[in-house]
Amino acid sequence: MITEASEKSAEVLAGGDERMDFGEYLQKGIQILQLDTDAIHAVYRDEEALLPAILFFAIGGVASGVSQFSLRGMFFGLLLVTLVSFVIVGLLHVLARMFGGTASFLELYRPLGTAAPVHWVLVVPFFGSFLGILAVLYSLVVTVRVVETTGGLPRSKALIIVGLLSGLCLFLCLCFLAVMGALLLLRAFVS
Repeated sequence: MITEASEKSAEVLAGGDERMDFGEYLQKGIQILQLDTDAIHAVYRDEEALLPAILFFAIGGVASGVSQFSLRGMFFGLLLVTLVSFVIVGLLHVLARMFGGTASFLELYRPLGTAAPVHWVLVVPFFGSFLGILAVLYSLVVTVRVVETTGGLPRSKALIIVGLLSGLCLFLCLCFLAVMGALLLLRAFVS
């Protein structure tokens, strides 16, 4: 089965008429999660992989709402995770370009989105949050490999890029929490 999918992706890359379906992109995503550079190459060059990449990120957002047993959480998770995926990959793209990477935004987005099923563990009730933290940590490893492979960068630069992105995201989250805390405190004093 894996050989058939590899042959089909080779046909797509060679200009064949046959396209991969959802299941084959899911299989490619699992191969990317196994840090398979051939799968990363196949997906980042495949222009048809954009829609499954967006869809896989969106399903991860829905999974976060399912674990909370919240219809509102599913809807906002879908929107938030999809939008945040574009922002994070955009920042990653800018950092990679600053360090000499050659990959375009979409060449980074397609393999990272195809590997997004790792975040579907959020659907597990009660343990989803813990598993989600592990999924995010493993995503950092996958992101290093994707930046290294797609951008033609050495691993040391890819590690620095992902480390800078992680630090920037942590800083922005802390700033957001500080502003929200200050607003709540202000609201408590005004009321």
